[in-house]
Amino acid sequence: MPDWQDAMTMTPARKLRQLKGSTAILPESIWAWNQTATDYPREKTVAEVFEEVAAAQPEAIAVVCGPRQVTYGELNKRANHLAHRLRRIGVGPETLVGCCVERSVNLIVALVAILKAGGAYVPLDPSYPRERLDFLLRDTASPLMLTQTSLASSVLAGRHLQSILLDAGDHASSPGDDANPVNLGGPTDLAYVMYTSGSTGRPKGVMVENRAVVRLVRNTNFCHFGPDEVFLLFAPVSFDASTLEIWGPLLTGGRLVVMPPQAASLQEVGRVIRENSVTTLWLTAGLFHLMVDERLDDLRPIRQLLAGGDVLSARHVRKVLDNIPDGCLINGYGPTENTTFTCCHSMRVGDRIPDSVPIGRPISNTRVYILDAARQPVLPGEPGELYAAGDGVARGYLNDPQGTAEKFLPDPFSAEPGARMYRTGDLARWRADGVIEFLGRLDNQVKILGHRIEPGEVETVLCSHAGVRQACVITNSDGVDSKRLIAYYVASSTSRATPSDLRDFLTSKVPSYLIPALFVPLASLPLSPNGKVDRAALPSPLFSLDADGISESPKTKLEQALIDVWRRVLCLERVGLDDNFFDLGGDSLLLVAVHSNLQKILQTEIPVVDLFEFTTIRTLARRLGQAAPAGPSFAQIQRQAQRQREAFARRRERRAGGAA
Repeated sequence: MPDWQDAMTMTPARKLRQLKGSTAILPESIWAWNQTATDYPREKTVAEVFEEVAAAQPEAIAVVCGPRQVTYGELNKRANHLAHRLRRIGVGPETLVGCCVERSVNLIVALVAILKAGGAYVPLDPSYPRERLDFLLRDTASPLMLTQTSLASSVLAGRHLQSILLDAGDHASSPGDDANPVNLGGPTDLAYVMYTSGSTGRPKGVMVENRAVVRLVRNTNFCHFGPDEVFLLFAPVSFDASTLEIWGPLLTGGRLVVMPPQAASLQEVGRVIRENSVTTLWLTAGLFHLMVDERLDDLRPIRQLLAGGDVLSARHVRKVLDNIPDGCLINGYGPTENTTFTCCHSMRVGDRIPDSVPIGRPISNTRVYILDAARQPVLPGEPGELYAAGDGVARGYLNDPQGTAEKFLPDPFSAEPGARMYRTGDLARWRADGVIEFLGRLDNQVKILGHRIEPGEVETVLCSHAGVRQACVITNSDGVDSKRLIAYYVASSTSRATPSDLRDFLTSKVPSYLIPALFVPLASLPLSPNGKVDRAALPSPLFSLDADGISESPKTKLEQALIDVWRRVLCLERVGLDDNFFDLGGDSLLLVAVHSNLQKILQTEIPVVDLFEFTTIRTLARRLGQAAPAGPSFAQIQRQAQRQREAFARRRERRAGGAA
C-alpha cells in the first residue's frame, strides 16, 4: 500500500469552488462530479411511498415466492392488519422491532407492517448463535419479536420477549384495519438497524433512516427501477444488499421474487431466474465469479446485473460482457453506513475494462470526497481516504456515541445545516474522467462472502477464552475467490486451548462467517521493531488433515470423485475420508462450488442441504450412494430449510475433530 499520507501532502495550485454557506472548498472538477441531486420523494417515508405505489396499481403482482403470488393491494392490506396490531401493542416511531423470519411472503409483510406502524425493523438471522442474538436483543432493547412457528422454540426459548408468530393463523382484527394507518413518522425516523462487524469485539448497529432508503431507489442514476423490472431477493435480510432487493421493486412498482429459504444451488438460482423472468439481480463478488464460471447461461435473461461487496475480477467482468451483449453489469460499492451503495460503475459490451475494475461515480443524491490526512481534498490521480456524504448517510451507531463521533463527521463541503459525512477507511483516487478507483483499506478490515469483517472482533472474542493469551487474525487468499480467515494464537500457560476448543468457543458466540478456517497455535507472535504484531512474518498456514483418513485409500469410484472435487475446490493436495469440509477451510460459497461440480460429474440432482449435513467424504459418499430422492415440492422446501438449520446446529455442537 502506498504511503498515502505523504503522497497527499503535495497539492499544486488548482481551481477551487466553495458552496455558499459551507466552510471548505473543493477543486472545481470534483465539485462538478458531485452534482448528483435529483428530484425524489425526499420528505416521504418508505411506508408512504409504498402506499402510493400500491394505490396506483393494486392488481399488479408485488411478491412471488414459489407458487404464491401476492398483489400490491393484498400486500398492502395484509401489512395494514399487522401494522394496526403493532400499533395497539405500542409500536411507533423509533420503536425497534426484532424480525427473525426466513425469506418468505410473511417476511415482506412483516417489514412493510413495521414501517407502516412507524417502527424500525431489526433483522435477526436465525442461524446466529444464541449469544449473538442475545446481544442484539439487549443492544436494541427491542420489546417485540416477529418470527415464525418453526423458529419459535430456538429464538424465543428462555427470552422474556413479547412475540408474534406470523404463520400462526388469523388474528383478531378491528374495524378499520384494512385502511392505511395514520402516518406518525417522518423521513428522518429510523427504518432499520443493521449490524456489522466491530473492531472492538462488539458488533455495530447501523441506524438507517427512511430518507436514505427512498434515496437509494427513487429517481437514481445507477440502475433502472419501475414496473417492468423483476428483482430477486436472495440476500439474507440481515445483509444490506436486501435493502436494494426488497425496496427497489416495492417502492417503484416492480415485482419482487423471493428465493425460497433453504440453501440454494447455482442450478436452483438459475431456474428461479428463468421461471420468473428476473431482470435485475444482485450477487456478491464471490457468487458472481462462481456463477460466471459455472452457470453463465443462467445470467443471460438478466438486463441489470449488479455485483460487489468485494473486488470484482476483471477477467470475469470481461467474460460477462463478451457473452451477454445486451446486459448491463454494475459494480456496486458502498458501506452499510451509507445505505447499500455510494458509488456504482456501469459497464456494457465494448467498454474497456482495466485490470482494476473501478467503483465508478457517486450515485444520485450522494457525494464523495477523497481527502488527505488533514481532511483536505486531493487532486485527481492522488490517493486519499474516501468519505461518503449526502442523503444516504446513516444516523450513526446505536448506543455508541464515541464510534459515531469518530466515523460520522460534520460535512464542511455542504451548505446544508447538520450535514455529515461518513469516513469509510477505504483508500481511493479520482481518475481524470471523474471515475473512482478503489485502492484498498487503511486498516485490517476485510470482506469475505460479501460480509464486512473486522479481524479485531474475532481477536477480541478469542482472547476472552481462558486458554488464550494472545491472538492475531488475518486473511489468507489463493486468489480473488478464496479468502479465508486464519487465527494465530498463543495459549496461556495455565489452560492450554486447542484449535478444537477455540472453534467450538467461537461457534457459540459469533456468526459462521466470523469463524476462522484454521487455528494455528504459536509459542509467540512475531513482533515488528515498534512492538506491534508483524503480520507479514506469521508462518504460512497448513490445513491439518485427518491422518487416519489419509492413510485409508478411497474404496469406491464415488469416494475418489469426491476427493478429487474437494482437492480442486479447496486447493489442497490431500484430503482424508474423515476430514470435515469446513475444518479444511471450506465455507458456504466453496460448498456451492463443490455442489455444482458434483452435479456435472455425477449427472444427478443432489440437494445442496446434503452437503451441509454430510461434511466428510465417507458420510457424503454413503449418502450419495443411496437411491436419489425425487426433487422437492415447494411444500417440502420448508422442511429442507429446517434440516439445514439442524445441520448448522449440529456443527455448533460437534467437536472440530469429529466427523459430521
